[in-house]
Amino acid sequence: MNFTVKKRKIDKYIELLKMVNLGLENQLYTPVGQLSGGQKQALSLIMAILAKPQILLLDEHTAALDPETAQVILKITEDLVKQEELPTLMVTHNLSDACRLGNRLIMLDKGQVIIDIKGEEKANLTPEYLLSLFKNQKVNLSDETFFS
Repeated sequence: MNFTVKKRKIDKYIELLKMVNLGLENQLYTPVGQLSGGQKQALSLIMAILAKPQILLLDEHTAALDPETAQVILKITEDLVKQEELPTLMVTHNLSDACRLGNRLIMLDKGQVIIDIKGEEKANLTPEYLLSLFKNQKVNLSDETFFS
């Protein structure tokens, strides 16, 4: 087999893989296609962070996972983002995750920003209140006359 991992870095990678607590450190020679969905997502996240991006872009990175594994991946994401002090943009349709994570929430509808919340208001946001804001905003948008 031809591996692109430098032997001198294997210990560093093993420590990173241990951190996610999904048994990946024991799967170094397993083809990625044979990993579970959660293991693949965790591996992708680690690889993205190792690339040292200026901003980490996460597009529904837990959407295809079962709820328990999704929470594990979100916790790994939180830990790595904090550890690396990495600006992150996470796209999600999960209102609970949107309220709980991050320091700013921007909601789009049909490509338009309809809600932008940060600071103390974001810290106190609940999924129920966010949903009511969304419904009220949609009503306001539909009341507008676009043709005269």
